[in-house]
Amino acid sequence: MSEKYIHSVAINLQRCRGCIHCIRHCPTEAMRVRNGKSLIIPYRCIDCGECIRVCPYHAPFGFTHTLDSIAYLDNIVVIISPEFYSQFSTKYSVGDIQEAVRKVTNAKEVWDTTYAIYLLENALLDYVNSSHNLPLISTYCPAIIELIQVRFPTLIPNLSPFKSPIEIMGQIIREYWSKNYSNEKLNLVYITPCPALASYLKENKEEGVDFVIGIDNIYLRVKKELQENKSEILKLFYPKGILCGTLGGESQIFNEEEAISVGGIEKVVKVLEDLERNKIQEIKFLELRACEEGCVGGVLNPENYYLAKKRMHSIYKNLDKEKIENTNLLKDIAEVHISKIVRMSPISPRPIWKLDEDINKALKKMDEMKKILQILPGLDCGSCGAPTCASLAEDIVRGNAQVYDCIFLLKEKLWEMAKEMEELSRRSSSVILKRREEENEDQ
Repeated sequence: MSEKYIHSVAINLQRCRGCIHCIRHCPTEAMRVRNGKSLIIPYRCIDCGECIRVCPYHAPFGFTHTLDSIAYLDNIVVIISPEFYSQFSTKYSVGDIQEAVRKVTNAKEVWDTTYAIYLLENALLDYVNSSHNLPLISTYCPAIIELIQVRFPTLIPNLSPFKSPIEIMGQIIREYWSKNYSNEKLNLVYITPCPALASYLKENKEEGVDFVIGIDNIYLRVKKELQENKSEILKLFYPKGILCGTLGGESQIFNEEEAISVGGIEKVVKVLEDLERNKIQEIKFLELRACEEGCVGGVLNPENYYLAKKRMHSIYKNLDKEKIENTNLLKDIAEVHISKIVRMSPISPRPIWKLDEDINKALKKMDEMKKILQILPGLDCGSCGAPTCASLAEDIVRGNAQVYDCIFLLKEKLWEMAKEMEELSRRSSSVILKRREEENEDQ
């Protein structure tokens, strides 16, 4: 594998105990345990954060920028996603939270992604009503995009052709900045709820952001800075878009029988398997999220996601929607044409099963894998450090493991060696006894 991948999940080896929680829950078999420590296979990892969620020793972690890494910058504009608001008590308004973020980051302006969600809603409705390639799969969650690239490449044509809200918002802000501050360099910062978004934005910088900070890296500072002033919302804001931080928020524009909303990577995998088998019909839109309850369940969010979901709906309910719609700022932003929110580069499959660049060598390795699988027990216990016997066989032909990493084969081998040692010991004893008898007879 010569491809380079950017990831935002790393392993703290000092904390890792070599347990197999991570390899059991990884949806793409990207985790291994070797020499008593976990490691990540880059070309398989989709940064969903399940390893972070399930590890009892907190060894995996999300690797993003910190406040210190942007402290030296000027002309900072911060973008926050809707679920960020749910991390704080509802006694604070949306404007209060934006103002606290502005102070903590020393930003000139603070935006969120709700306006981009407004644009996406209209585009999705038009596309679904005119497309025959249904159901359309949301590209809101980058972990889902990568999951489909790795495990379900036949479903790539079903993915939405539109950019994510953060990409759209980044493009809008850059255009706005170039109009109003053409002589000053913009530093765009996004506060993310998950490592998948961080990795996605690092890989797609053309219209994206310059720095990505995890919510966990800024949460306490913002909480300390918060004041209950009922501050005005700082920038363009679409009230309904705030619900996209929770599961079901994106599909609310469709009728109930037209859309399905599913959260949690294991549940999503089952839905995608059913879709591949043509078991899901008469559905126009699939809102799929790697995290339970949607982005409020992101692994970089400090707050409990059920509590965050309640807060999100409470915030929306208490917004003065009419006042917001009448006083929205930045009316000078030109209408965003549909072409600006369409994804320019196609989404391609990720070839995780490419065993060798040479097709003949790859076929030979596949034959080796089949032979190895025939001698492996097929229990998929994970004790070898690989999630399944098939993945161990793959690791062996790639040169990253050996057959006796399987404890069952190792046990059989040790048993055979013990029997051989016993037989050798018996023969040696009989020879020694015979020689002693011969020596006694000579005397």
